[in-house]
Amino acid sequence: MNRLTTALLIVGILAGSLCAQTKQSTDIPESGRIRIDGNLNDWRRAKWFPLEVTIEGNPANISDAKWSLAWDEDAVIYIAVQYDDTDIVLKDGLVNSNAQDGVEIYVRGDTGSTPADYSKTQSSAQRYLIGMTADKTSRIRLGGLGEIPVHNPVKAMVVLEGTRFIYEARVPLYDSFDSTTRRKCSESEIYVDEEIGLDIAIVDVGQAGTVGLLGENDRDKRTDANQIAEHTLED
Repeated sequence: MNRLTTALLIVGILAGSLCAQTKQSTDIPESGRIRIDGNLNDWRRAKWFPLEVTIEGNPANISDAKWSLAWDEDAVIYIAVQYDDTDIVLKDGLVNSNAQDGVEIYVRGDTGSTPADYSKTQSSAQRYLIGMTADKTSRIRLGGLGEIPVHNPVKAMVVLEGTRFIYEARVPLYDSFDSTTRRKCSESEIYVDEEIGLDIAIVDVGQAGTVGLLGENDRDKRTDANQIAEHTLED
């Protein structure tokens, strides 16, 4: 094997590895309005994609994990997640995301920006934590800020059927967002063929204190909003 052949082989291996690390669904269908109630019967155009890449830790309790995406002209993205969990941990309230089972959603309206984090005043990127309390109440938080501001129309529902979790969420898209006032927020324009940032992590917590994150790719979205995967809106 000559040097050129060897070099090409190495490049091919590296390219394959990169594709595996950034595997993502590319298209999000337009849906019309979807009712956020934990019942997925109105997901008529659903395309389901597996969530099987370990982001960190060991999400060993999770199986048959998948998600589906949709959008409508009100500049919102709909997200549905389903998975089985053999070791369920719920708390009295929605606490630290590494302390109980849940789902984290990362969204960016303007993928041309370069958000560094998920701070109080953000340049397009938001991080939402969705979970269920011990009394089976659905809860949602905005990153490390806690309660959702009244001017943010995000909505979520979590249903637990035996060991099967079903999550459903309606998440707004912003080019810029400020948690203190609507006047400083700029909603994204939304249209066919637009690229938006959207990613997810299932948080798997075990009774013994183990923690693992499972998603569609292994990018570190928690600490770098630029790692959120991009998707294209289709009609």
